[in-house]
Amino acid sequence: MTDADALREHLSVPEEERTAKWRHRFYDLLEGARLCERDPKISLGPDGFPYYALDLPPDGEGGTIAVPDLLELATESGFGIAIEPFGEVAAWVFTCGDLVTRRAFGTYELPRISIVAAASPVRVVMKEVLAPDETMLPPYVRPLLHAYFTRCLGIEQPGVLTLVSPDQEPREQLVFRIARDDFADEQAFSSAIAGVTWFLPRHLVVSILPPAVLDALDDAFVPLAA
Repeated sequence: MTDADALREHLSVPEEERTAKWRHRFYDLLEGARLCERDPKISLGPDGFPYYALDLPPDGEGGTIAVPDLLELATESGFGIAIEPFGEVAAWVFTCGDLVTRRAFGTYELPRISIVAAASPVRVVMKEVLAPDETMLPPYVRPLLHAYFTRCLGIEQPGVLTLVSPDQEPREQLVFRIARDDFADEQAFSSAIAGVTWFLPRHLVVSILPPAVLDALDDAFVPLAA
């Protein structure tokens, strides 16, 4: 049995039976499984983001490429990976942020998945405001976010900072220079934030602050590299 055959067998487990143990075994199998590419290799998914399509080879055969072979290209070009995509469904989908996690931390999952939306009025007890380090925001992700903000959202000078607050969990959270007032309605704003987080590891928290707080922090924002 090839690694790809083992992966096929593993993917046959129904979704409702896929535990954390199942996922970690899945990630292990992906390290060595050689899969098949499509032509064209990359196409837009139903969420509007680009994905590199990989298929399982026929039984007993091997493919040409493994997921780890694509990590650097994906995280510098800004695409995800879809395993066996057909229409609007796939056997498995990695966002660009999932691949950033694998490249930066050697694993596809780290604990804590959240987006924190601050209520208004907001009580923010700040211990420190910092420029994000490479752990919070790897350098190869910054140009991808800059392109997304400028080309897709029309925000000409996107900025980012790390907010360290003793009354928040986790204590370190990313804040981008973006507010609800920049968009026509809540749906458009939610879609924009979903796009931002598509490029980021899921364990990072993006904190959404009211315009008045953003204005107060304006000098602390650092530009996203073009």
